[in-house]
Amino acid sequence: MQWGNKPFDFADISVEDIDQELQETGDEPLIRMKARLPEGDVEALEFIGTAYLRGSNGLHADLDKALIFLQLAAECGSTTALLNLADCYAYGIGMPADPEAACNYYRLAEQSQTPSVREAARRQLELLENAEQ
Repeated sequence: MQWGNKPFDFADISVEDIDQELQETGDEPLIRMKARLPEGDVEALEFIGTAYLRGSNGLHADLDKALIFLQLAAECGSTTALLNLADCYAYGIGMPADPEAACNYYRLAEQSQTPSVREAARRQLELLENAEQ
């Protein structure tokens, strides 16, 4: 399947199940974002990934789905998704903790044009590096 110009691999997740789940929530922001997915909208990927990560906007927390959406958003340039993925690696959310991978993601997120993302990545990277010493 293609979302915009990127291949979208749902692995073992049924596209129909996701569509049904997103429609059943009745959450207007979520439904609007879902409608933007076929255009490969990075903000929509990030929004839905974060909703699955946190269990918000009417979705139940589902780390497998969250990681798929966040990874694709990160590959498409979302530094907020990079920051969320770094946190998952740093704290073992939905995967085994991997401080090295977390540092790599935090370093990428530090390149963000968004000051709050840049600063959060810098702080987290500093914490991880200090913990290794």
